[in-house]
Parts: sequence; C-alpha cells; structure tokens
Amino acid sequence: MKRTLMLIAIATLTAFGQKIETQKPDRNKITRLGTTQNHLSVIELGEPVTQVAAGSSSFKIEWRENKVFIQPLEPDATTNLFIWTASGRLSYELVPAGSVEQMHFAIDQDLGIVQAKKDEPAEQAPVVQQPKTPAAMLMESMPVKLVGSSKSHPKVEIVVQDVYQKDGRVYLRYAIVNGGRTVYLSAAPEVFTLNSPRAPQSLVPLANSQLAADYQIKWKGEARVPIVHTELPAPVVRPGQTAHGVIAFDLPTASEPGLRTVVKLAFPADTSGNVSAVLVL
Repeated sequence: MKRTLMLIAIATLTAFGQKIETQKPDRNKITRLGTTQNHLSVIELGEPVTQVAAGSSSFKIEWRENKVFIQPLEPDATTNLFIWTASGRLSYELVPAGSVEQMHFAIDQDLGIVQAKKDEPAEQAPVVQQPKTPAAMLMESMPVKLVGSSKSHPKVEIVVQDVYQKDGRVYLRYAIVNGGRTVYLSAAPEVFTLNSPRAPQSLVPLANSQLAADYQIKWKGEARVPIVHTELPAPVVRPGQTAHGVIAFDLPTASEPGLRTVVKLAFPADTSGNVSAVLVL
C-alpha cells in the first residue's frame, strides 16, 4: 500500500511539473525564472534583501526580509531582475513560462553555501530603505472592475488595476495605456476627492470600481488629497505601449456617513485632452 501511495505521489509531481529549485549563489550566473499571469513566484534567499531592480514595470515585484515576490502583469512580459544582499548581487531573467506546468513556483538559495560565505568579507551593498509599498499588496489587493464602457478613441487611458487599503491608507496600482498616435510624457497624478457625488444608480455597491468615461456622475467641487508615496512608471510611454505605476494616499473621512468615497486621479493631458480616472472606494 505504501509503495502504491509513493508511486501516485511521484506521478502527480511529474504530471504537474511545476518547478521548485535550489540555487547556488553566484554573481556571475544569470538564473532563468518562468512566470505566469495570476500566479506568484517566490525567490527565497539565505539572508535579507537590501535592494531589487528590474528593467520593466510589467511585473509586480515586492520584497520582505529575505523573500522576493514576483507576478507578471502582462502575458508575454520579459525583463531582467537584480537582487542585492550583504553577500553580493544575484541576477535573474524573468520570462513567460508558457503554462502553469512549466513555471517556477519558487527558487530557494542553498543555505549551506550562504552560511560558509558569512565569514568572508562582504561586498559593500547599496544603502537603501525598504519599499513603502507593503508586500501584502501583492497578495491581498482587490481587483478593480470597470463600470460602464470606455469608448475606443485613439488617446491615452488610465486603467486602475488593483487597490489595497490598510489603516486608512489607500494603495492603487494603475496602468497608463497609450492608444494614441504620439508619445505621452507621464508623471505622478494628482488625487482629488469628489464632493457630494451623485449618479443615476447608487454608488454604494460599486466599491473598488473604476467609472468609465460614459458613466453619468456629477459632483459639487473637488478637494485635493495629499500623496504619501508614488512609484512612477517610465517617463515616456510610446504609442501602443503600457506603463505601470503605484500611488498611495490617506483616505479622507467621508463627508456623509454611509456613502462611498469617490476619488479622481488627474494625470498630465495628452494631445486629445484630459487624462484621468474616477474610482469608487
């Protein structure tokens, strides 16, 4: 019976084929990591991470202590990734896995080798602060749904992708989609709350919703909201390209109890006019 169960277990692992690998730390080696949308890959090192850097904003990349969490935002996204620790630098190439069965679930560092290196002189690591975007946003954020229909004009559009709220602070991850014909110069958006927002339908059930351009909503003025953190996308977004960013602000107290807070993200205008997004929280 035990032999039968063992054979079943081996057959199951072979059928799924997901990869959990152990890596020997080597600054001269580039490690390939296969990723898949809607799935999380983890790199777990033998010591705390001090800094990470990626060549593209097409991935969610967060770190906490000795773990780096990676998730692609686009189906065919590729980029390179650098991770620094007190012992040195590690290099990775992030590529599409093709299927869940071929992706890397985790890459673990060989702890024995890391322990042996602790007695050696450490490479001077960059002095950086931990990221202000919480790692929980990667795993606990809520997707933002679009209410209404967005007219397909050749212009720049903002798509709010997910939202994470903690202790009155709001973190938004957004995409700048350049559907226009000219280069768009991006910058951090300004954030406003809409005073006394009114719509034909109740806004109460529309939590975590972005209101499309054709959604009929009115309000009586705007109030600026101070921004506490931004992670800016590439400053130049060419026609057909998409860039990703993060913004955080403290949620103001609702002026009317029981009603949703509605915010507007105002970006620099493009050649077709204003570029903004309206979100119900």
